Amino acid sequence: MSEQELKKYRLTSVEEPTDEQLKALMHAAGEEARRRGAVAEAKYRAELEQLVSDNLTEYTCNDDK
Repeated sequence: MSEQELKKYRLTSVEEPTDEQLKALMHAAGEEARRRGAVAEAKYRAELEQLVSDNLTEYTCNDDK
């Protein structure tokens, strides 16, 4: 199944996908899920590092008083 056909195909109750189409659809969905997961993980880690950095700075500044 070409990428163009994959983008055009819509799951409906009128037309059942072939095994090949279903495999291609599931493969594309898995790739998209992994890509989104990697983006979310990178964003989470960046935010966590920033929070740790901010709190460490605040802790060390308060420790001097």
